[in-house]
Amino acid sequence: MPESTRRRIPAFCPLCASRCGCEAVVEEGRLVAIEPDPSHPTGKALCAKGRASPELVYASDRLLYPMRRTRPKGDVDPGWQRISWDQALDETTTALRRITAEGGPEAVAFGVTTSSGTALSDAQPWVDRLINAFGSPNNCNSWEICAWHRQFARAFTTGTGIGMPDYAQAGCILLWGHNPSASLLASATRIAEARARGAKLIVVDPRHVGLAVKADRWLQVRPGTDAAVALAIAGEMIDQSWFDIEFVRQWTNGPFLVHANDGGLLNADRLAEGGDGFVAWDEGRRTVLRYDPATRAFDKPPVRLALSGSFVIAGRDGPIACRPVFDLYAARCRRRSPAGCPASMRVRSAPSQDCYGSIAPWRISPGPAWSSKAMRHRPIGRSPSSMR
Repeated sequence: MPESTRRRIPAFCPLCASRCGCEAVVEEGRLVAIEPDPSHPTGKALCAKGRASPELVYASDRLLYPMRRTRPKGDVDPGWQRISWDQALDETTTALRRITAEGGPEAVAFGVTTSSGTALSDAQPWVDRLINAFGSPNNCNSWEICAWHRQFARAFTTGTGIGMPDYAQAGCILLWGHNPSASLLASATRIAEARARGAKLIVVDPRHVGLAVKADRWLQVRPGTDAAVALAIAGEMIDQSWFDIEFVRQWTNGPFLVHANDGGLLNADRLAEGGDGFVAWDEGRRTVLRYDPATRAFDKPPVRLALSGSFVIAGRDGPIACRPVFDLYAARCRRRSPAGCPASMRVRSAPSQDCYGSIAPWRISPGPAWSSKAMRHRPIGRSPSSMR
């Protein structure tokens, strides 16, 4: 068909959170292709999923209107019957009101599809708003394949989602089991630009594919041993003091003491003097402090919380041997060091020490005085004065 009869409409692909810029190619009112839009910040390339999206529009089994089941569940023929949107909304509202009257809004669970593989991205906030306004805490969102670990697992650990990497300022980029050249082309483009600017690239992946081919360091981790490699890298960072020690003291459970006998966090009610909450050892005061999770504070202002060492504390049933959480974590990391790790768990290619050497110059110190230069050059282990 002549180019003059084709329309190219600026658009974006909604099939994941990347929302890559594109052009929709339309012929005689029919969408025939989705193509990159190089003029768009994220439109220099499109993944296979985006390019295949016209097939979703014209799929023979695409649901175009509401359907009501007329036969019992389990019947070979569900007996789907087309109904109007007004009927569908009325029946849905009636069912929700009935369940709420019987068991409250908590009795209703909302199953929501993933925004990482469907066109739900723009509607997601409105769906969440509906669930919140309804009063149900049960949002069963199918993010487990792509985004749960990236957003929710990170939020449960650090209090916030992972956010978007600042590739433009990065001096060293670490991709762990992530191949953006296949799944997030907008990021792959930015990584390529960062490498052209001189940034180092480390890839942890069993496969030598995608950006691993161009990496400065490729760690061919054996499948199932990622945790061992992560512990080894963390151990090296601890031994070299490449971490913010004051952050660990103030914002993690690293100072909490662990009972040597049962391996659980020591609770203050087991002390000779009693109390509530968790327990830490203050090296400055040379005594135990009690931490109240409700108020998120110690019973006395800490002078210097211990992160390592063994302590024997007076307990109500006799002396209690214990160590800080961080000390036990560091010991576990060291057991996975390059020297101490079993051969079955070692990477098959570039030595992990090379990885440490690449990371070290670009280590980051969290703190309120962040700037692009501070993020790239402030040494870990020497916390900024504003955090003391």
